[in-house]
Amino acid sequence: MLRLCRNACFKRQFSVTPQRHYKDYYLTKGVQDSLLRINLSRANQLIGVCSSRGTRESNEDQYSAVSLELPDSPQMPKLNKDAQRAYIGIFDGHGGPVVSDWLAKKLHETIETVTLADFYETLAFLRTYRGYFRRFPIPTIIKSLVDDSGKPKAGIDIHDLSLEQRLTIAFLYADMLCLKQSGAVMDDAHADDEGSTGSIVIIEPRDAQSFWNSQDYDLVIGHVGDTRILLCDSHTGHAIPLTTGDHHPGNPIETDRLRKYAGFVTTDSWGDERIMGMLATSRAFGDAKLKRYGVSAEPDIVRYRVHAKNPAAFLVLVTDGITSVMSDQEIVDFVKQCNSPSLSAKKLADAADGLHSDDNVTAVVVRLKDWGKRMHDYTKELRAYRLENTTMSSRQSW
Repeated sequence: MLRLCRNACFKRQFSVTPQRHYKDYYLTKGVQDSLLRINLSRANQLIGVCSSRGTRESNEDQYSAVSLELPDSPQMPKLNKDAQRAYIGIFDGHGGPVVSDWLAKKLHETIETVTLADFYETLAFLRTYRGYFRRFPIPTIIKSLVDDSGKPKAGIDIHDLSLEQRLTIAFLYADMLCLKQSGAVMDDAHADDEGSTGSIVIIEPRDAQSFWNSQDYDLVIGHVGDTRILLCDSHTGHAIPLTTGDHHPGNPIETDRLRKYAGFVTTDSWGDERIMGMLATSRAFGDAKLKRYGVSAEPDIVRYRVHAKNPAAFLVLVTDGITSVMSDQEIVDFVKQCNSPSLSAKKLADAADGLHSDDNVTAVVVRLKDWGKRMHDYTKELRAYRLENTTMSSRQSW
């Protein structure tokens, strides 16, 4: 796994101070029932990462991997004491790296600490942008818990949230924090152009096993933008998209949403649809200048169950620098050929570079129970043909 490094400081930084519960390590059983700490950012046999800035001046992609400690709730599945929730996120910044960096460092913390009461503050703030947010519909998943202003209804416990409800509120709340911080500390002309897409997965083991050994677990996805999370079905070898589709203005669901509440989609000189001719994603964190035109951080939430009858080999999280040049099945087939998550992430990023991706390229590969199982390679000939007929470009990695 490539170790990621940064310059000593950024020109602008965000800061928030909620109590920290998450850990950058994962506890699992060691010898004689001892507890073993595994640092998820360094466990390259469990989580492999590779990121390249490509032909861009800087790399605005980021990722994070931690274990979560969520508050007890009647709506939250109680995990066995020997299992933990693993959280992996991938973020693709645009206009600058500040928002994606903040999300990589703070979104998981926000998910842990957010309450239903935070939605009222968030909704009131977002409505100050008017336009789209003047008529922004309260998300269906929490609509029964709040009134029309976003305040919790009488008798509702603000801490009693399902994970899906928690993710919905946390994504919107994190968007508010990004926008507030940008208004307070960003003093240059490009501050309102900074934003980021992002997708996260939380692995909830239902047995007493660590996530890489579990045979019965839920994958809970939060998705905004055009980053993507794929699962490899180890029975068939097929790629299973866990993200619900790229949030682009041309996506029929997004087109309907934007026309209904905002309606400012234009086409650039290449024929691509963009918000106000500038942004190719219709959902994102930040992007203060485009909020009123419908750029929202409301996530799509998916819960997917994995068990013995539909086992999985690995997860892949990728930015659009990879998906712009490779299909979902090509991505999954590429990972199958490697003997470690770290090597597969590197080869996947190198392949996207070789196919002349013109964006930052980031791949995160997460080992699951059936890692290493032999499976059919559906795109072997296609990949060989494409790579042989493409001249490798020179790239630099973080």
